Amino acid sequence: MLDNRYTDYMFGLVKTVIDEIGPRPPCSEKEKRLGRLLVEEWKSICDRIDVETFTCSPTAFLGFIRLLALLYFIAVILYWFFPPLSLVLMIIILTVSIFELNYREFVDFLFPRKHGENVIGVIQPDGEVKQRVIVSAHLDSAYEFNFFYYLKNAAIPILIIIVLGLVIAFGGSLAKTIAYSTGTDGAQVFIVIGIIMVVLSPLVGLLLFFHTYRPVPGAMDNMAGIAIVSGLGKYLNEAKSNGNCFPEKTEVVLLATSSEEAGLRGAKRYVSKHLTEMKKTPTYGLFLDCIYDEKFLTVAKREIFTGATHDHDMVKMAQEVAAIHSWPIAAKVIPVGATDASAFSLRGIPSICLLCQDISRLVPNYHTRNDIYEYIRPESLSVSLQVVIDMIERIDQN
Repeated sequence: MLDNRYTDYMFGLVKTVIDEIGPRPPCSEKEKRLGRLLVEEWKSICDRIDVETFTCSPTAFLGFIRLLALLYFIAVILYWFFPPLSLVLMIIILTVSIFELNYREFVDFLFPRKHGENVIGVIQPDGEVKQRVIVSAHLDSAYEFNFFYYLKNAAIPILIIIVLGLVIAFGGSLAKTIAYSTGTDGAQVFIVIGIIMVVLSPLVGLLLFFHTYRPVPGAMDNMAGIAIVSGLGKYLNEAKSNGNCFPEKTEVVLLATSSEEAGLRGAKRYVSKHLTEMKKTPTYGLFLDCIYDEKFLTVAKREIFTGATHDHDMVKMAQEVAAIHSWPIAAKVIPVGATDASAFSLRGIPSICLLCQDISRLVPNYHTRNDIYEYIRPESLSVSLQVVIDMIERIDQN
């Protein structure tokens, strides 16, 4: 097990960034400031450092929610007077929701464009490069979700009711549109559906307040992950200096991505730019997100929203590594949201995401102002780092 010099360094880095830089919304100057800090941290430990700039619409991923709520209100009114147009709006609502929640950039052209910066540090092995491991976490912190902060675990059933309501509204608009063409749209069933749509309107209206544009501190999500990536760099630098346990044929890439909270935009841009070289040299992705308590050590095997299935062999490797240290580890499906690992797995790069978060419920520090370092157990950082180190050593031995 690693000694405390890495644990203290990693937790100290989290604390310094939260105290001195603070919240880091996607594509913001504070996000870039953290990137510049990492460049300075990594100068002495990396053989090469690159900063890659890209453009995206950082407010689109959440901004579409308020837009759809407004369209729903209009659709409810039109349902009573001109159902065909109500149906058109419901089709737009469902289509945009499906594409955006699948992390596609479907309506991004409607929102302002900004620049993000991915920071990349490359550490060469002792010998010829035969393979590559990318170890990554994201720089940015989320905008606060009012739903999660005020409603807590009640937010999930309310969101489920809203989704069911949208499906009912779509079905009702479709049926009434068909009946409208035959002059039978005054049937009692259509009145009932219309009343349901009206009754659900206040719940849908809550989506107008789903999130704020006030960023949270982002200690667990994901400054802790960034600290582990940086801690890995420190470890490899010392291992190289001491001639111990340094990769012989595996290039290690430290990747700090921008705009994960804006819909994985930074990771997607990195994959698009480097896909050819990642395919040419066998590449593996180890992603770190939401680290705060090692009791909830988890390896993600699938992500519902993106449809990504992560590499089975890497999931198994993470479990085997944890077992060596007698650390309980769960292999779970991420039911809500997504991680940067999705952007890689969906493009055929074997990847996993390691978490130390209870994903069976909404924890109080997830996307709220409570995402502070006081919630982070320093041991969760060292456990996660050890898993990453052991996996790199195993990959290097293949």
